[in-house]
Amino acid sequence: MTDADVPVQFGSGGTVDFTPPTGLSIIVWVIGLGMVAFGLFNGFLSLIEENMATLGVSGCFAVPGCLLVIWMTPTRLQKQFDKIRREEKPRDFLIRAESGGTTGSFWTGKYSTTPAKDDRGWIFQAPGPEHWDKEDRYSADEMGILPEHPTVVGTPTPAAISALGIFGSIIALYSVPVTIVLVTLGIAIPYGDDGEAVIKTLLICGPVIGSFGFWLVSWKTGTQMQLTIDVPTSKVRSMAAGELELVGQVRRWASPAPDVQVGGDPARTVSDLHSWHWMYEIYLRRTRVVMTDEGPRTETEYRWETIHDRRGGHPFLLHDGTGGVLVKPETFEEQNLGDYMRMWEVDHNQTIINALGSLITTTFGGWTILKHKWTLWGLSLGDPVYLLGKATNRPKGEMADEHITSRAQHTLMHVIGESGVNFDARMERGSELGVLGRVRSQIEYKLIPGIIAAGALAGTYLAFVNY
Repeated sequence: MTDADVPVQFGSGGTVDFTPPTGLSIIVWVIGLGMVAFGLFNGFLSLIEENMATLGVSGCFAVPGCLLVIWMTPTRLQKQFDKIRREEKPRDFLIRAESGGTTGSFWTGKYSTTPAKDDRGWIFQAPGPEHWDKEDRYSADEMGILPEHPTVVGTPTPAAISALGIFGSIIALYSVPVTIVLVTLGIAIPYGDDGEAVIKTLLICGPVIGSFGFWLVSWKTGTQMQLTIDVPTSKVRSMAAGELELVGQVRRWASPAPDVQVGGDPARTVSDLHSWHWMYEIYLRRTRVVMTDEGPRTETEYRWETIHDRRGGHPFLLHDGTGGVLVKPETFEEQNLGDYMRMWEVDHNQTIINALGSLITTTFGGWTILKHKWTLWGLSLGDPVYLLGKATNRPKGEMADEHITSRAQHTLMHVIGESGVNFDARMERGSELGVLGRVRSQIEYKLIPGIIAAGALAGTYLAFVNY
């Protein structure tokens, strides 16, 4: 690939990234902005009037509005990637666009859903099987290095501040008064039935537990994203033993991946998955009578319950156009396979496992089963893959069984999910661009969530002191 062939070079994200969504999503986004504006205006009036109770109530509008805007606002990179996909039309993008959606009918009670969009798929065109070397799968492609390799397109870095930072700062400002309002409400609720006890506990403990949980998750994500940005990506043909970062395409090893039967049903068989995860859930309903001050009342509850959760994988070659290296996915404890690739739903009265229904119902103490759902995530043949792992020498017996004659360094090693010092091994579906599509600055990952958690803790303390 020549410099003239390089389509885009990604680099600095600039200072501010505030990118409105497109399509119908912008309606929800505007509603969120309206909630924020209403909360801020009333909060300003509350400060003038020195009415702290009203300030907390205004925050109950501003905080959900901020969360809604943060959720609905894409990064500049995401919109840029979507534009490139529509122009480049990579193979998996076309397949998803043409086959995505829900099939099934109300009359059969059976549905199958495939997402029409894939944020972890290829952004630029990747070579199909017709371009892979069938004789020597480890050798370089005639087309050269993948167009989406970080050494070709660069590594994007986030803007200093985005919607997460702007509206997260507003949440941080409201964290104390909103927490005071919620915790005070929780303290005031008398101990009653189980439902009231749950609500009381959520109101009192929810702000602190939720904010600290978000801080820990955000801190871990920020550390991972910074590692992805900082660690240079190796080319397979020149890789060395030890810890490294690789980006490439999933290709078949000496043996094909065995078929995966989701839930053990041949009708839900999927081929060519080199790392997979499926989950079986049931949708439950329970109606019960509870006593209130006004007398008995009927309550209906719904919930999903996970019955089975299975994972597996099969060795594959990571090929970046310069060469291929063997990867052992089962050694990677931390994996991110992106959005689900397929989901099946069956009404309980239509499924052939009705015979087991009574057993499950009895187990769950009177809950009625309404639906069954199987969800599948997977890393397929031809998919982009990103990993941080460790390259070590392959067992000689394995190489002899494969009849490898090449003495190239990358054919003598395999990559496993072994962590090092300040280096957590992980494997993700997607190229480095896909992994960094929603990347934020370290301020937004670590500082702002920490301020929110501290505010929630302070608000909880003040609520108990002043009650």
